[in-house]
Amino acid sequence: MISRRGFLGAAASAAAVVGFDPFGHRWVTGAEAATRPSFSDVPPLDGELAVDAAARQAVATDLGNIVHRRPRAVLRPGSARDIATMIRFCSAHGIPVSTRGQAHTTYGQGVSGGLVIEMRHLRRIHSLDGRYAEVDAGIHWKDLATAAYEQSPRLTPPVLTGYTGLTVGGTLSVGGIGGIVGGLRTGLQVDHVRELEVVTGTGSIRRCSRQQQPDLFDAVLGGLGQCGVITKAVIELVPAPERARNFVLQYSENAPFFRDLRLLIDRAGVDHVYAEFTAPDPTPVYRIHATAFYDPPATPDDAAILAGLTTEPVVEDTPYLDYVLTIDRLIDMLRETENWDRLVKPWYDVWLPDSTIEEYLAELLPTLTPRDIGTYGAGLIYPQRRDLATRPAPRRPEPDGSPFVYVVDINTVSSTPGPDPEFSAEMLERNKRLYAHARQSYGAVLYPIGSVPFTAQDWRDHYGDAWAAFHAAKRRYDPAGVLTPGPGIFSED
Repeated sequence: MISRRGFLGAAASAAAVVGFDPFGHRWVTGAEAATRPSFSDVPPLDGELAVDAAARQAVATDLGNIVHRRPRAVLRPGSARDIATMIRFCSAHGIPVSTRGQAHTTYGQGVSGGLVIEMRHLRRIHSLDGRYAEVDAGIHWKDLATAAYEQSPRLTPPVLTGYTGLTVGGTLSVGGIGGIVGGLRTGLQVDHVRELEVVTGTGSIRRCSRQQQPDLFDAVLGGLGQCGVITKAVIELVPAPERARNFVLQYSENAPFFRDLRLLIDRAGVDHVYAEFTAPDPTPVYRIHATAFYDPPATPDDAAILAGLTTEPVVEDTPYLDYVLTIDRLIDMLRETENWDRLVKPWYDVWLPDSTIEEYLAELLPTLTPRDIGTYGAGLIYPQRRDLATRPAPRRPEPDGSPFVYVVDINTVSSTPGPDPEFSAEMLERNKRLYAHARQSYGAVLYPIGSVPFTAQDWRDHYGDAWAAFHAAKRRYDPAGVLTPGPGIFSED
């Protein structure tokens, strides 16, 4: 029998503070410790679990500065084991988990009220040879491109996004379009992955590829972080050119712009094409960037590339790496001079089939105002080779007989640093309206890096006949449903 003194001692012990609950952000008593996750419950880590206010606030939003949600803890992993350990811990306690590379989404896709894993702490190149590079998911594409280019002979990833200061794991989780390299001849970044190391929602570390656990491979590439956390990737490499010749052509009318764009994307000698557009002032302006890569002493055949086009180009000739880092230099300048990271960016990003894009932009552009894009924003068009896509994700428009499909971006940027709830609400409503019309009338499909509010039903509609397989993969690899809650894809499960 317990004595009165023993009973009181036990009661006092139960009432004493024995640890800190980083997820509830409060100190816990002995009585609570048995049922609440606390610091004392977390196994040893190679890295660090930070719960201080500064660390948590630093990862409370993303590039968009629209959604703000401060997590209860931040993992700075020292290894994939750390990620597996913390996912097992969070899964056991129902704590949501998000990963953060460069946080280049714009509507809170990677924020979380639970645990945020900062992948930038894993950024090693493990091997780099003549055909493949094995890298941590937190490495930037620009760092991989630079290291590959320094090899002898020179190498490069076959697909690079326009801004290459993004992480490998981040772009592979959404698709990775050819913004500055690739697109016309290559498919997407997810089409050039040989193998992955993944931590599933159960905290299991697995290797997967087209031959080994292909269902996990397919669920993770372009899978928006729903079924696993990419920790390593084996990326294909190809020979890199020495120089890039860029032809810049400007238009003020829809028809000649699209005529020349379609000529250039199918023209021998042209290796990459993207286009820009502006709001009417008083008429919109289109600008095509068509690039030919080469190794001196050989040079591009300018006359053959430009034959039959309706306007004369401005020609820029640069070393290959300078060309690859063009957008990075621009963003770095805006970051230093215009407070880029605090500007509000309610971006709109959709896929359009070749059969409707010309009509869609003819209707869209006259409705845009300078406020819809902003001084530091951009309208962008990225042709992508549909018939070279090998992965089921990301979702793209239904086939229409053309080998090409297009990503159209309205990269809206506010004029002053955020947050700006009124501006955000206005542009989010615009994005909803634009997307609903584009989907219904033009066969558009969301490219989910932007700021288009989606319900759980919208996500089911988005995935269509692939929903059942994606839902089954989620249940299989993240049965507790803790991974990447930001998009709200499985919010009704």
